[in-house]
Parts: sequence; C-alpha cells; structure tokens
Amino acid sequence: MRLKTAAKNQLVTEWAGETSGPLPLKTPWRVVLVGNRPGELVEHNDLIQNLNPPSQLDDVSWIRPGKVMREVTLSTDGAKKVVDFAVRQHIDYIHFDAGWYGHEYDPLANATTVCVDPGRNPKGDLDLPEVIRYARSKGRKVMLYVNHLALERQLDTLFPLYRRWGVSGIKFGFVSVGSQYWTNWLHEAVKKAAQYQLVVDIHDDYRPSGFSRTYPNLLSQEGVLGNEGFPDATHNTMLPFTRYIAGAGDYTFCFNTDTVRPGKGKTTQAHQLALPVIYFSPLQFLFWYGRPDQYPNTTEFAFWKNLPTVWDDTRLVDGMPGEFVTTARRKGTDWYLGSITNVQARSVLILLKFLPAGKQFMATLYEDDGRGGVKTSHKHVTASTTLTAKLRPSGGMAITLHAL
Repeated sequence: MRLKTAAKNQLVTEWAGETSGPLPLKTPWRVVLVGNRPGELVEHNDLIQNLNPPSQLDDVSWIRPGKVMREVTLSTDGAKKVVDFAVRQHIDYIHFDAGWYGHEYDPLANATTVCVDPGRNPKGDLDLPEVIRYARSKGRKVMLYVNHLALERQLDTLFPLYRRWGVSGIKFGFVSVGSQYWTNWLHEAVKKAAQYQLVVDIHDDYRPSGFSRTYPNLLSQEGVLGNEGFPDATHNTMLPFTRYIAGAGDYTFCFNTDTVRPGKGKTTQAHQLALPVIYFSPLQFLFWYGRPDQYPNTTEFAFWKNLPTVWDDTRLVDGMPGEFVTTARRKGTDWYLGSITNVQARSVLILLKFLPAGKQFMATLYEDDGRGGVKTSHKHVTASTTLTAKLRPSGGMAITLHAL
C-alpha cells in the first residue's frame, strides 16, 4: 500500500495489485508520526524499524557499514587506483556498477561472468578476481551491481558464486516494487544474501519499511532520486523531513561537480560535504561520478575522510522543510554537524547545547569560500557556544566537534 494525493492536504491509499494470505488475516502496521516541531519527526524515526521483528541473524559480525566509491572505468588499472584512493581517504568499499557483466538490460547478460559492456570500456580489460584480491590485500571490500533481470533469473547461482569470489556486498538494480509478490521476492532475496554473508543495497523505487531490523544485512536502499540526478538545494532541504523519516537512503553523493559533470551541479561544495551527515545511510556512496585523479586537493573534502556512517545519537538542531536544516550526529565522544540552506542565502544560528556540559571541543568548520571551493577554520567551543553559519545560496557548512 502507498499513499497518493487526492486533493489539497488530502492523502488516500493506493494498492499495488492484489493481496492474499492465510486466515486469520493479519495486516501490516500503519503509523502516523507527529511531533511538536519538524525535527522531532527525524529524531524519532527509529519507531519504523522497531515495529518490525528483531534480527533473525545469529551472527552479524560480518555486516559492516561504511563509505563506498564507485569505479567508473571498469578496468583493472582504474579499479586499483580507486582501491589506493580508498585507502588514503578511509573508504571501506569499492563498487562496480552497471556494465561489468555486459549491458544490464540484455536479457541474456550473464552475471556469473565478467564481460564488460563495450559502451563502458571498449578494451574490456577488467580482471575482477585480481581487483578483489588487491582490494582485500589493502583491507577494502568489493560490491557488485546486478540488474533485476539477472537477479530474477540467476539468484540462487549468483550469491554462492560471489561468496567464493570474495565479494562482500551486492546492489540490486531496477527491482520491481510495490506489489505483495515483489515485496515478498525482495525480502526472500535479502534473506538468501544473508546466508552467503552479503550486505545489500536495493536501488531505484524500493522504499524502506523497517525490514532491515529483521535482516540487518539490508544496509540501505535508494527509494529517492539520488544526487546523480542533480536536484536543487530546496529539494535537499525537504528530504530529511520526508523520505528520510522512513529510513536509510542511498543518495549517491557527488563532489566537485563542475569537474566531473560540468554545468550539472546546483549546489556548492560545502553543501555537498554536509549532506552525508544530514542523510542517514549505513552505506554512503561518495564521489559518485568521479575518478581519483579528479580529486588532487584532498583538503577540501577532508571532512568525509573520517566521517562515520552509523551513529550513537542524532539531533536535528533546527530546520524547516524547504528552507534549511541543521543536523548533528554523535559517534563516541565526537559530533559531526551538517547545515544546508535552500536556493536563498541565510544566516543560521547553531546552538551547541546538545554537547555535554563542562566539556571542551575543537570545532573544525568547512564552509564555502566564495570561489567555488571550501575554506577551513578552527575554534574552541562548549555547550554554551552559538555558532553562526553564513550560508551562501544553495550552500552549506560541515563541522566536526572533537572532544578535548
């Protein structure tokens, strides 16, 4: 069941195909989440997961969240360069997207065999076993994309094979969603992936329902047009209060867009830096369109280097849908903060009263420099400090708060 707009300020249910089940019939849970301020919706979205049964997996030690970088050349040399970049930038996974086993919409494409789509790499020089070996030797993991056509045809063959290859995760592509049949199929696929210790990221129109509590190898899903679609800053300020209330979302973050996709970007670099704090996902895909050689100035995105992807606490400090949002998240004793505005410039007051009283922190601020780059500054702060973020149009600020 989904919701659709019937009239102004009115939602009605919409069924996706027929449903059936044994008697007595048990319907899924329904939730209306309310709060006194918009931020309370975000801070209490764990309700969705907690309405689902607890984990059915006895051993979850192999399930590792982390940052991910896509390898765009589909070549052995390009992949090894991504591995080396991942080591330098503390990125946990490298990901091979569509094209590594042929054209993803070829109904005969065989996802058990490396056969690079000539449109992606005419040379076809991808030695995937060697790349997996090299990545593992450097402490990095490998994820593979598989389109639904191959998944539906080869599911029971692919997962044990990928486990033997040393693959750590799989991204489902363009899956069928909405109906009872396809929801059940996806859930069964996630369960089978767990049998072979594969983490899962479901892309395209699948939306979270809290199933990842029951099978936590489902680390993330898309269910939103990702950043590769280059939405504007106003759109980005709406998502924390809408899509991300439902659960984790893979937003495929870009950076330095003017270099990797000239003329496409609609937000500043500091805006981009802040988004992985504001948008929760245990798997965070960074530098979506980029290659390592396109990022020589690593100081500009140093904020991402040590950024966690799972958290101990979350506070939506301030915000209003469609206008601005400031989110703070804690890992251990350190806090990470992201603040973005819509297409309008604004000054945002950031009250640090969520910090423990009597403790000092070193704040490192990453903000737009007015020339298309990022400038960095440092200051000592406490719970009584109020920072002022002077955000440029479509801009943002990212802050680390390191406990002293």
